[in-house]
Order: sequence, then structure tokens, then C-alpha cells
Amino acid sequence: MFCYKCGKECELIDGLCPDCYSELSHLILFDPKYNVIICSNCDTYLLGEWKEFNVIEDIIEDLVKQAAGKRKTIFVDATYEPDDLSLQVHYDFEMHEEYVNVELEAYGLPDAYSKLPRREQHAFVLYPKYTTCPRCSKMYGGYYEAIFQIRKEGRFLSREESDAFVEEVRKISEAELEKNSMAFVTKIIKRKEGPNLQMGSLKFTKKLARALQKQYGGNISESYRLTGYDRQEGKARYRATVVLRLSEFEAGRFVFYEDSLWKIVHSMDKVTLGNFDSTISLDFKKIEKESSQGNLRLVDESELTRALVVSLDEGGCQLMSYDNYSSLDLDLEKVPIGMSQGDEVLILKTPGGAYPVNP
Repeated sequence: MFCYKCGKECELIDGLCPDCYSELSHLILFDPKYNVIICSNCDTYLLGEWKEFNVIEDIIEDLVKQAAGKRKTIFVDATYEPDDLSLQVHYDFEMHEEYVNVELEAYGLPDAYSKLPRREQHAFVLYPKYTTCPRCSKMYGGYYEAIFQIRKEGRFLSREESDAFVEEVRKISEAELEKNSMAFVTKIIKRKEGPNLQMGSLKFTKKLARALQKQYGGNISESYRLTGYDRQEGKARYRATVVLRLSEFEAGRFVFYEDSLWKIVHSMDKVTLGNFDSTISLDFKKIEKESSQGNLRLVDESELTRALVVSLDEGGCQLMSYDNYSSLDLDLEKVPIGMSQGDEVLILKTPGGAYPVNP
């Protein structure tokens, strides 16, 4: 077979010998100018899809990679002898008020049939065009997919508790924005029972609720209401309300569990019960299970009576109740480890006996 351009007899590529084919092919091609859409509110630009950038070099290098197609591109300060088909690119740019001039040198083998590398000079102009990206349009336009509510069983959240949860949601949201650009808080509405947060992403709202539930316990519920019809996608649009209802089992309250009276010491991640020198920890799933089976219950402080440990020895334990100064004998097996004579305690009186706990 003969090359139709030079007449050389050899294996051909599209009718050309490797040398002629190499002369007609290019390492890389550019348009004379590129209009790049940049969001005026956040560090993103549109090049096929919205992407984040830190400096103008990020956009220039993305344009070069796009022009190179599937070919691997390496950005270098100085070119070197190639040992594969990677394209080496060295570039400089000059910033102007309304545009950016880019000049670059490309170096590499034209194709797998060539043994001699080629060097090419290119130039193009980048014109930034500023607008608002879809994410910012939604965020600043009040868009939200879900309402996240934080509530407390048995009482309203205090102002301090409400503010603390709002701040924690903000921190989690800021961290999640690196992975989910819609994980923003559109609006915060503070109500006497707890905060309502309008969230940009339903997916993130569910993830957020699970994260807070793992740390603080409680139950999650979801409800949906019809808000309209999306003609482009041809389906109904719904808005969700996700509620995290925090557990009543919080620090400072008392519980009756395993035939003993306990005070809740901590209620984050797990519920820690304490009574003098004894402590046990239960996760929130265990708390819910034991409560539903009637093995664990909250004890209101109004059910408890203050008392003094009058005596405690091998013969037994005697308490004096402060409400009527009556004496109460206590079996040694019901005496908490660490309780001593002279201690002031709280006692729960039941038909089965009295159960002390440290105040």
C-alpha cells in the first residue's frame, strides 16, 4: 500500500504513512474564544456542568483538559522527553478587566505511530460572564425541599437549647456543602416549642435528623404535602416535614430500672444512669425497648422523698424520712454501692419497698 501524499510504501493510517499522518494531525485544538459562565455569589463556573474553583487557573486547566479529550494532560513548568502519549502543557495568562488572554505550549507525541514529539503554540481568550448559579438562585430565592423541626417530648425546648441545636445544624450544613451543594439552611423560624428550619435538600435533612438522633436519641417522623406540579418532569411536587422528637430521658431526671432507682447522669450518644458509685449505660434503642416492655420508666421528682441515712452496718440500714421524720428500714441488698451513713438521699416508696438514690 502506498501513501497517497508522499508515495511511500508502508502500513497506512487513513491512506497516509505515519509521517504524513502526523503532519496533518494536531496535538490539541482550541477555539479562539471561550465564554465561561461564573456565579457572582459563589466560587462556581459552568463548563458542561457547574463546578467549584479557587483560582482562574482551575478554569483554564479545565478548558485545556476538555480540548484534549480522552488524552491525558500534564501541566508542567518545562517540557521533557515523552515516554507515553501524555500531553505536556505549559501556559501563561494575562488578566484584563473583561477578559483573560491565555498562551500555551503543547508538547508530546502526535499518536502511537509517531516517534518524534511535536511542539505546538496556541492562544485563546477567556471571557467571564457573571450570573447566578441554580443553587444560589434557589438558596437566595427562598427555595426549600423540607422543613426540619426539633421538638422535645413532655416540654418545650428552652431558648438556650433551641439556639444550640440551630448552631449545630449550621455547622453540619457547612461541612456537608462540600459534598452536597443543596445542603443549605434557607430560613430559621424560632417557635416556643422549638425551631423550624427550612432546608434546601430533603436528602440532607434526613441524614441530619439521623445524625442528631444518634447523638441525642428520640424518634424521627416524616410527612409530605402536595405543593404543585412539575410540568418539565411531568410529576407532582411534594414538600416534606421531618420531625426529630427528642427523648424525655435527659440528664437530671430519674428512672426506675432493674429494681433500682437511678439518676440520669448523661444523655448524649447513650443514656448513662448513676447511683452513688454504680453506673450503667444504655443506648437509645435499648431505652425504647425497655420502656415499651414496662421494664423502665421515668420517675417524676414529685414522687421522691428526701431522707437521711441514719445508720448503715452489717445489721441493716435505717433511713429517716424528712416529710414526717418517720423511720424506714432498708434491706441491705437495696443499698446502693457507695452510700454511707450520714448521706442525704432521695427515696422512691413503692409497695415492694423503698429505693434510694443520690440527689
